[in-house]
Amino acid sequence: MPRPLRRLGRRAALALLLLVACTERTDVAPGAAPTPGETKSVPSEASAPPTVPGPEQLLADAVEAMGGAAKFDGLTTFYSEATLNTGALGLTGTAKTWWRGGDFYNESEMPGVGQMKIGRLADKVWSHDPISGLRALTDKEAEQAMWSASLCLAHDWRRYFTKVSGPKAPVAVDGGKQVYEISLTSPLGDVVVLRLDAETKLPVSQSFTQVSPLGSMPLTVHFKDYREVEGLKIPFTQVLDASLTQVTSTTVKIEFNAPVDEAKFAMPGSAEAVVPGMLVDAAKVDPTKAAEPEVAKQSATPKPTKKPKKPKD
Repeated sequence: MPRPLRRLGRRAALALLLLVACTERTDVAPGAAPTPGETKSVPSEASAPPTVPGPEQLLADAVEAMGGAAKFDGLTTFYSEATLNTGALGLTGTAKTWWRGGDFYNESEMPGVGQMKIGRLADKVWSHDPISGLRALTDKEAEQAMWSASLCLAHDWRRYFTKVSGPKAPVAVDGGKQVYEISLTSPLGDVVVLRLDAETKLPVSQSFTQVSPLGSMPLTVHFKDYREVEGLKIPFTQVLDASLTQVTSTTVKIEFNAPVDEAKFAMPGSAEAVVPGMLVDAAKVDPTKAAEPEVAKQSATPKPTKKPKKPKD
């Protein structure tokens, strides 16, 4: 899933999850209209269907359409700013991202929702939001945070996914646009469906199920308004659709190979963090040293000695 500026969608997803946590959800009734991002097969007019490139070739074509592998290989850092808008809900906000070689820090702020942060340094992924507080991310939630920070997942997909499968024929989405659907599967079985324009090979949308402490939520992100920045085509508008509402992220600034504030990547205040299933902060535990029994601790503490009484004359 080549997800340019996917990092902004991740922050929008966090904001949306916080908003939806306060709303009532109703299931879609049988026979209702298809959900955003849902596709239908395009009937073939020819007796023999055209040959469709393999999924890895389609991903390579997407990278080429966005500027080429050499351009993405040359990126060492980037910084971006965006505005967030929830449309009918009337909430707006801002988002910023710092990225360096896979490490990243995202922060977004929206009045009425609060400030949300998510970051990664090496193999430690973390988040901080008004509902769950500061915590270390694990399992699928950590996987999603890592791939969501990629500027072009079509270029970086091998870092985060172990399986890729492609279409036998193009399908049609809303508006009649023909797209190729590519499924990417992570080591833990999480699936992202990426859709490429059958003609231009640029990413059109992607769908996945967002994992969070509030539960799982199907999401589709639509990519629009591609603009060229230093030889790379970037979608300056991303619309995150969760059926109940939408969040639109609009890029207002992006800088490539610019200095980044690396101090932001590390998890702040790790002593306050909550790791699911753990009672203590793992960062403070030395795995090479066995726990000391309480009895041993007590016996190791020297007892004060009494001074001998002087004999009476």
